[in-house]
Amino acid sequence: MSSAPVASSVAGVGHLLRLALRRDRVRLPLWVVGLGGTIVATAASIPPLYDTPEKVAGYARIVGSTPVSYLMSGRQVGLDTLGGIVANETSQVAQLGICLMVVFLVVRHTRAEEESGRAELLRSTVLGRHAATLAGLAYGLMAVLLISAITTVSMLAVGLDAVGSLTYGVGLALLGAVYTAITLVAVQLSTSARGALGLGVAAVAVGYLVRGLGAMEDNVLVWFSPFGWAQRMDAFGDERWWPALLLLATTALLLALAARLMAHRDFGGGLLQPRPGSARAGRALGTPFGVATRLQRGLLIGWAVGLFLLGMLYGSVIPSVPDLIASNPEMADFVGAGGQAAEDAIVDAFLAYMFLFMAVITCGFVVASVLRLRAEEEAGRTEVVLATPVSRTSWMAATTALALIAAVTLTVIMGLGLAVGYGLGSGEWDQVLRHVAGQLAYVPGTLVIGAFAAALFGLVPRATGVAWAAVALVALQVVLGEILRLPDAVQAISPFWHLAAVPLDDVELVPVLAELALTAALVAVGIWGYRRRDAVSG
Repeated sequence: MSSAPVASSVAGVGHLLRLALRRDRVRLPLWVVGLGGTIVATAASIPPLYDTPEKVAGYARIVGSTPVSYLMSGRQVGLDTLGGIVANETSQVAQLGICLMVVFLVVRHTRAEEESGRAELLRSTVLGRHAATLAGLAYGLMAVLLISAITTVSMLAVGLDAVGSLTYGVGLALLGAVYTAITLVAVQLSTSARGALGLGVAAVAVGYLVRGLGAMEDNVLVWFSPFGWAQRMDAFGDERWWPALLLLATTALLLALAARLMAHRDFGGGLLQPRPGSARAGRALGTPFGVATRLQRGLLIGWAVGLFLLGMLYGSVIPSVPDLIASNPEMADFVGAGGQAAEDAIVDAFLAYMFLFMAVITCGFVVASVLRLRAEEEAGRTEVVLATPVSRTSWMAATTALALIAAVTLTVIMGLGLAVGYGLGSGEWDQVLRHVAGQLAYVPGTLVIGAFAAALFGLVPRATGVAWAAVALVALQVVLGEILRLPDAVQAISPFWHLAAVPLDDVELVPVLAELALTAALVAVGIWGYRRRDAVSG
């Protein structure tokens, strides 16, 4: 009697890839529309602003000698050309965005599947040991190629050099491939999805900062970062392709390391074991709010550090804004200051745009924080909490309150970061209260988005992905609303559209109170729905 055939270690990759696409039928388009749309909007907005040699030269003179620009975007070659300007302005969003995208997508379909138990169920079928890893790799690379193709086509569409556009797109794709491989290594090391996400995001942050610090000092440190390798392909300059070999070789080595690590760990386990917790819980863990805070402690710290640093970066740019607009007066209209605006008005217009942009970023945190309710419910841990004297109302109210309070706290932290960056760049330290107050003026819009996520969780938990669609819609309204000249009826969907453009305008009390009331109503509706529906798992 012959033995049953042994399944190949890669059997089922195609099935898992199709399953991932099916599960992400909303999530992946949101990434493509949000990230790809921002890249397209950036590429399309630059040529009209720099339509003369004098404007291009002014950009190269001012931005090309700014240390903050080196930290944020590296030393982009060809700043005396339109292609170099587009690449420089696109890099921050495109490079960071594509790396963060693959970290979240790959962890979701590898480590998160093991943690939830779904991967074990799938492995009871004819599925190879390495199938999930290879499917995650294929899915990540597919998303990377899609974004890089959108980037390349957008550059070609605005009339940039074909070789430079292709070089930039290839470098972007290879950068994404490196971080796809890094994420697969992180998946083998960590025992949890949160841990793998932390390792992946930390790798992105380290690579980005190493490239930025190396660019500021113009030293060899740039060559210790994949971000630096991709940029040193010198798109729109004297293009060179040999740095692509560094990216390819690193990707191959990391994939080999991920395969070896996977062969030496137990299914569902990781090579980095978590630290045992205390034998006795603190008093705070005896309350729903304390438990919610403990569960989201890492998320809060990570966002606080990231948003403070982002605020510092934007704040340090403010002193150079008047000089940049003096070399290109049309940029005053772009930031909403008017062509003949005074220097103070130009700075205020720039601040209003930065306040709004950072408030939209905070929406990402508040939605992720509120939807932790959904993650806990899917994993079955909520049932354990509710088996105690904790009620559904107190559990959801505590988590939602934490998200909204944290959103206000992070807003203050962003304002402080902006003030510190401005102080370091200008030497003036009397703007702290102004920057914090200006950032707080946009809090009601952020709270509405968070409350909308809470209402979705309570009423239709399987549709909570719509909350992320709301974040994408708000971001597109901020970035593309004026460029596309969207009608007021469409822009009015965003809660930020109704708020005053501080510091250009004074705060209007009626929209603020209306949005705070809407926040309370949405949270109440969410809690009402949660109390009356069944728990939904899986």
